[in-house]
Amino acid sequence: MDTYSLRQKVTASNIANADTPNYKRHEVLFEEELQQAQLDEGISGMKAVSPSIVQTEESVVLEDEMIEMADTQIRVQMVTRSLRHHFSLLKSGITGINR
Repeated sequence: MDTYSLRQKVTASNIANADTPNYKRHEVLFEEELQQAQLDEGISGMKAVSPSIVQTEESVVLEDEMIEMADTQIRVQMVTRSLRHHFSLLKSGITGINR
């Protein structure tokens, strides 16, 4: 969730600076680094990975940023629903009431 929040902030900053002369797009790196840590070091290596912001050499393309914003929003909704379902199951297990 922290990565998605950071990604939304970076994307919003890119959109806000789309018309700024010589502004280069920024992006958040996380998933690739997480996957590489898992391959290299297993689950224990994944704990040390945190998102990072990098400046690219690309200019901002508003349509691409809007797609990135929508994609991030969909991922946030998916994680939120998954967590809600998880806690609902946990509550059912504790109370014995299945809603």
